[in-house]
Amino acid sequence: MSKFCGSLLLLALITFQSCIASQEVVARKLKFSPRARPPPSHHAEMARYLAHTVDWCVIGTTSTMKGREGLPFTNILSVSDGPVNNSTGVPYFYVTNLDQSNKDILENKRVSISMSEYQTGYCSNHSIDAEDPKCTRLTLGGKFVKVTDKAEKDFALKALFTRHPEMKHWNHSAPPNHHFYAAKMDIDFIWLLDSLGPAAIISPKDYYAVKL
Repeated sequence: MSKFCGSLLLLALITFQSCIASQEVVARKLKFSPRARPPPSHHAEMARYLAHTVDWCVIGTTSTMKGREGLPFTNILSVSDGPVNNSTGVPYFYVTNLDQSNKDILENKRVSISMSEYQTGYCSNHSIDAEDPKCTRLTLGGKFVKVTDKAEKDFALKALFTRHPEMKHWNHSAPPNHHFYAAKMDIDFIWLLDSLGPAAIISPKDYYAVKL
């Protein structure tokens, strides 16, 4: 009997912890909802919506690692295109040249980044798989460059630190040779899939013309 009661207590504890974890996930998803989701036919608006809503992306570079030279390499980067009330469409990053992706970028600045709507909770809430075309995916291509203009650098750091608060401590808590700095992508290619297809190619002009 005691073993049975103990098992019930353990099950109750696990269930409680799962409920708390679920609430934390839901709270994070609901923390930032910039605008109503655009309809699938509004490709430029959807691209800007996704670029502003997500917190991280996958970056693809051309590898410089020994034995992997010239091959594709992917990594995770946190991203922000502006504070929650100020979308610019420009992906900003906080990076160090000690990271493998940045080692690659020092040799070849051309990169791609990909973002998935699955981050927002929309797809899981509607039982849509991450690979389903109705779960919007966005790929941006261009040059990855350091932000050098002081005014833009101040804005980029504000954009990053308000969306990723722990970043402001990285240069103080990391070893001194990490030297994190603000970077951005100069976009020249935009690919969006938000329905059963075909994918849309969006001009940077149309992308930046969107007002969120």
